[in-house]
Amino acid sequence: MAAILPLFLAIAGCAAPREVPPAAQAALRVTNGDRPFGPDEGGPARKQAEAICAGRGKALRTSIHDRFDAGAWVYPEGCA
Repeated sequence: MAAILPLFLAIAGCAAPREVPPAAQAALRVTNGDRPFGPDEGGPARKQAEAICAGRGKALRTSIHDRFDAGAWVYPEGCA
């Protein structure tokens, strides 16, 4: 019986409810037209991302997970 308790707790932890981000917060991937951004161009990329979000009537949500990826800057929190 004692061996079953840790197994039950592990299974219960896997089924715990968690917050799912709304679809409106889809990641925003910003490119520089036909020329890729460089990893040192975070400032211009952020200004472009802010302009994209402003055009949608929203604001850019930045986070510690913002990153450079293959010629584009990715903002996982997107616009909100």
